Amino acid sequence: MTGRLMSSKVMINLIAQIKMFFRSPGSVFWTVAFPVLLILLFGAIFSGTGSTKYSLYVQDLDGSPISEEFVDALNSTGVLIINKVDPGIDSDQYIKDNSIASFLTIPQGFSSSFLPEPERQNSTLLLRIDNSSSSSGTVATIVNAASQSINLELAGGSIVVSTAILGISNTAQYNFIDFFLPGVIGLTAMTSTVNWMVGLQTRYRQNGIFKKLATTPITQMDWLVSLILWQIATVFMSVVIILAVGILAFDVHLTLDPISIGIIVLSSALFSAMGLIIARFVKDEETAGAAAGAITFPMMFLAGSFFPLESMPPYLAAIAKAMPLTYVNNGLRDSMIYANTAGAINNLLIVAMLTVVFMVVGAAISTWKQE
Repeated sequence: MTGRLMSSKVMINLIAQIKMFFRSPGSVFWTVAFPVLLILLFGAIFSGTGSTKYSLYVQDLDGSPISEEFVDALNSTGVLIINKVDPGIDSDQYIKDNSIASFLTIPQGFSSSFLPEPERQNSTLLLRIDNSSSSSGTVATIVNAASQSINLELAGGSIVVSTAILGISNTAQYNFIDFFLPGVIGLTAMTSTVNWMVGLQTRYRQNGIFKKLATTPITQMDWLVSLILWQIATVFMSVVIILAVGILAFDVHLTLDPISIGIIVLSSALFSAMGLIIARFVKDEETAGAAAGAITFPMMFLAGSFFPLESMPPYLAAIAKAMPLTYVNNGLRDSMIYANTAGAINNLLIVAMLTVVFMVVGAAISTWKQE
């Protein structure tokens, strides 16, 4: 009888939360539109990373069949777009006038490098690059590889060791957007639940609703359970939309298994409790957004949602390891991408432990009688 009464009170408040959610444009934006915008933006930027081509301007001062073959070899890589420059043009002025990032000069006498000994003469390719350009390193690597290949051939050497480049998974080829989506799911779980809980708490406190709730049969536990259930529902609504957009727009390859589902459920409860704690120290609704942002924004950029922790300085990586979102992101990637069951379970346990701690603290410091 008691359990039935509790479930009835939870359901009543849950229905109220659903109505409030769809009446709030901000809540709908953070839950639905914001993650979709992130996916479309980053997907458009990085989904074609493997097919990127770089411009290389080439001035062939040798003008021999051999130098033309070398240029054709660079062009055949499929990575470089070769733009031939007239040999009679002043290269310095041409680079300055056209703001060129990569310029290769094939010296006169280049073909003499291919003559048999003792007629053979060494020659030096002059590659001028703009070090501030992100493409310069790639262009330099390709040109250097082509020249080293020539040296190997002229020396009569044979290739003993070669490198085969494959995707990180043996079963599917993943790209950036596949690695990015779990981070978006974790980020959405955090932002939507924290913002909702902080905004709701401060609004209820400011309008005296907590005092009225204290006179009703609903308990704080009933109220908290209904809020967490609704936040779990909204997060999964976001997950469905995120995966649908990722699959339809970018052909992502992710697996939603029981471990990742467990992490999503726990993270929804974890960040709901975090919002409850933050709201306890916010006095009015006007400062609620700023208070929530002060906590969520550092985690948004430091917890590995956009960039891997390995790319951060050691002191920032150490800070990231103290952030709950880091373990949510790591667990989702271990489960959904790497198929690393052990790693996913470890992160699941950490998230579960943090959820219990935050919920206990949140319940301990929140009392309606003091509101």
